[in-house]
Amino acid sequence: MSSQSRTGWAVITGASSGFGAVFADLLAKRGLSLLLAGRDQDRLNAVAQQARQAAPVEVELVVGDLSTEAGVDALAARLAGRTIEVLVNNAGFGTYGRFAELDADREHELVAVNVDALVRLTHAVLPGMLARGRGGILNVASTIAFQPGTYQATYGASKAFVLSLSQALWAECRGSGVTVTALCPGPSRTGFVDALGSDVSHTAIYRHLATPEPVAAAGLRALDRGRAIAVPGWRNRIMTAGGRFSPGWLSALISARMLRPAAATTHASR
Repeated sequence: MSSQSRTGWAVITGASSGFGAVFADLLAKRGLSLLLAGRDQDRLNAVAQQARQAAPVEVELVVGDLSTEAGVDALAARLAGRTIEVLVNNAGFGTYGRFAELDADREHELVAVNVDALVRLTHAVLPGMLARGRGGILNVASTIAFQPGTYQATYGASKAFVLSLSQALWAECRGSGVTVTALCPGPSRTGFVDALGSDVSHTAIYRHLATPEPVAAAGLRALDRGRAIAVPGWRNRIMTAGGRFSPGWLSALISARMLRPAAATTHASR
């Protein structure tokens, strides 16, 4: 994908805050019209206003819940007939605690948003990109994708899926003019940690949070350069390298030590 401005649309899910809001600003400055998807109308309006101030681009909003089929269908319907230059699959949330104690419906919603919605939206735009011979899909994964996420088991597995899918699609699209990149940030100041619903500041993983703007910029640079994976930050690159070369059972024990809950029972929140 070229970093030069094109006439077309950038679609960003989870656009109402965090990485999504940063991506909206960066892609507006590239001259792309924006289709911003999220659950919070007021926050989406604020992001849209900021994007319009950054550049004179068209901005449309889709308010809905991607954990539901109706929410995904509504967004997919809005993509039809548009020239989608960039899709940023950013929507997602996490849970924290012992798997057996977490709400089963909430875990199901997590998989619906982090995995199923991402797959369906990618299917909605990739054929058109391949037919035009250009485009980019940036899937926001996580450093947790490189090893089992003990006490974040479903969340970690969902991001491992995103990483694996992205790498496979990157290989399938090589030479086509279309790039698929997995952005794998470490814990960042995006609201994700607060939404876990439990205080995780005691853990080694969530003690320090990165600034989101450089992370989002690194993801778009990797997409421009046709890279399969972007892991911003040297500490994160060291950690993910260790996860790649350690046996799964050992990585699971290490993450258990680093993410161990302070209390017997924890809860999850979007």
